[in-house]
Amino acid sequence: GAGTRFCDKLQRLIMREKLQNDIDLLIAELAKIENTEGLEEHIQSLDAAIDRLQKDADLEHSEEISEQLNQVVTNFEIDHPIIHGLLRSVMKTLGDIGI
Repeated sequence: GAGTRFCDKLQRLIMREKLQNDIDLLIAELAKIENTEGLEEHIQSLDAAIDRLQKDADLEHSEEISEQLNQVVTNFEIDHPIIHGLLRSVMKTLGDIGI
């Protein structure tokens, strides 16, 4: 009923706010990095995977793209653990809101 719809709407709003906070933190962390050597390649790969995810609305390749995205995120793990954690958080939130 209406109560369930309201709760769902509230949940999505909370998730969006969390997503925005994570993205803001991610931007701040990326801005702190002085030596971007090697990082730009990771960011370009991440960007390409996200573009692919947005274009493939049919979701036929979404699992494959998710794998690619996971691989790209893993590239940050050693050199930039904070960014890695924030990316994981963003991906989880996106998954929770059905993206």
